[in-house]
Amino acid sequence: MVPTIVFHGDQDKTVNPVNADQVIAQAYVAMDLRTTVVSGRAAGGMPFVRTIQSDDAGRSMLEHWVLQGAGHAWSGGSPGGSYTDPRGPDASREMVRFFLQHSITGH
Repeated sequence: MVPTIVFHGDQDKTVNPVNADQVIAQAYVAMDLRTTVVSGRAAGGMPFVRTIQSDDAGRSMLEHWVLQGAGHAWSGGSPGGSYTDPRGPDASREMVRFFLQHSITGH
């Protein structure tokens, strides 16, 4: 299985949010994964629902972040940037966290 993380705003009018569901579905390989759903709010105020599918070792293999109220923008980007939403969560930071957990263990 290829570890996969997806962020998508539920109000994106450019890319249909179902694309995020399809990316996760394509990445899924028949494995016994534990699913955890976490609702939260980023420091900048963006509410989100994060679905985490973890392996037996507790490593997150699939993460699907649905950003509630977000449109077509990079989450957590600079307020001066184009197509960014500074309300977060910081997608760059979360992606680094996600992929480092796989590179450190060699998987």
